[in-house]
Amino acid sequence: MSSRSASGIEPSTQPDLAARFDDHLRSSRLLPERTEITVALSGGLDSIVLLDLLVNLSRQWGWRLSAAHFDHRMREESGADAEWVRRLCDGLSIPTVVGRAPVVPAGEAEARELRYRFLYQAREELDSTWLATAHQADDQAETVLFRMLRGSGLVGLSGIPHNRAPSIVRPLLPFWRAELEAYADSRKLEYLTDPSNLDLRITRNRIRHELIPAIEAGGEPDIRRQLVRLSDLARRASSVVGQITDRAAEALVLEAAEHRIVVARTGFLAYDTSVRAHLLRAFVARVGPLPDRVGTRIALEFISTCSSGRSIDLAGGVTVRREYDRVVVERRTDTLPALDESLELEELRSGERDVTISGVRWRVRWWLGAPKGDRSSDEYFACFDLSEFQSPLSVRSWRPGDRIRLNAGTRKLKKVFADARIGRSERCSYPLLVDRWGVLWIVGLLRGVRATGHGDKEVLSVSIRRAR
Repeated sequence: MSSRSASGIEPSTQPDLAARFDDHLRSSRLLPERTEITVALSGGLDSIVLLDLLVNLSRQWGWRLSAAHFDHRMREESGADAEWVRRLCDGLSIPTVVGRAPVVPAGEAEARELRYRFLYQAREELDSTWLATAHQADDQAETVLFRMLRGSGLVGLSGIPHNRAPSIVRPLLPFWRAELEAYADSRKLEYLTDPSNLDLRITRNRIRHELIPAIEAGGEPDIRRQLVRLSDLARRASSVVGQITDRAAEALVLEAAEHRIVVARTGFLAYDTSVRAHLLRAFVARVGPLPDRVGTRIALEFISTCSSGRSIDLAGGVTVRREYDRVVVERRTDTLPALDESLELEELRSGERDVTISGVRWRVRWWLGAPKGDRSSDEYFACFDLSEFQSPLSVRSWRPGDRIRLNAGTRKLKKVFADARIGRSERCSYPLLVDRWGVLWIVGLLRGVRATGHGDKEVLSVSIRRAR
């Protein structure tokens, strides 16, 4: 890599991009205040601009920043790049973890897998809640066109999501590469350039440097914006299809139990083949991992033609079996992970459902407004300002890496449990109320700072007790 001369990252004097970036984070609620963020820092233009923007906003947002850099070992100078990134972060007093591939990856796909495996581990090591990557609008356009050429469906055409569970956020997606370049020039930022980005043997590089410019020169100067618009339309359409599919699927369910669902075969076959594919994936999603395109096609053909009593195995231990006019979709118990149930509070207005945590059945009730009437002695209760959490809410058991925000700052639950002298074998028995930002409530132990009194604000009340 070669570098451009620069003076480093200092408080911004160019408010345009920084102000729009700030507005984007506030309107999208992509990142909360007073949280910990690890930046995936390659050292290139995009990640350096992302780091600069986050540094400039960190004081007013109350963020604690860190960085992670992965050396793929695919170029001779990659070790020097890693040292450059380390020195940059040291100069900014930003904690940094640098990783190195154990072997040289065989290709882009393997490199990506190794990189993300390292980034997740680095986020944990740096004690961060979020992992921020520097994908931007041009990346989105190129990804959508790449997937179009591969014949992707709606989900694929949705492109790069703004966030991905459990921790990845992409704050730069609304902004174009030219904007980042102008910002870097105005700030005199130093960044590294990767010569492999010019290698036209790589399909994505041919799309970036040849195909899109040729389309623009041929009379479609807005092709990049149209591709990004297509991703937005595909994402919305995919969401609508999902909602319609869920309603149609529910009408076909005859029985539903843990890791097993029974479906009316005649009603299922009454739908068009393309609709059946969506329905089948909705059923399988309830019990196990989704099948790929080939697995979906094989399962559909099996359901249409097989005789009663026959079965077929899909990936992830899922079995599809025909029993007369019923189709049973279930997951073998020997393939199930040692996880408890997760109950999502889908309708925030009110509801009451049970969930099993560490073998204990809990009754969960929720409603809008303050508590009403007396509560039983075995009932745990909390309420939350509606503006203080990000849906969806769910009740589940503890998982390594979970964090809760307290008055003194964000803490890992394992530290909270250790301070309370609660052993590891007991920790999973505590139900947790969580949202997209983290843990709101350790039921029976501790409420986070986002729990509130019922006061004058509109609140969501939640009560949890052991089911009788």
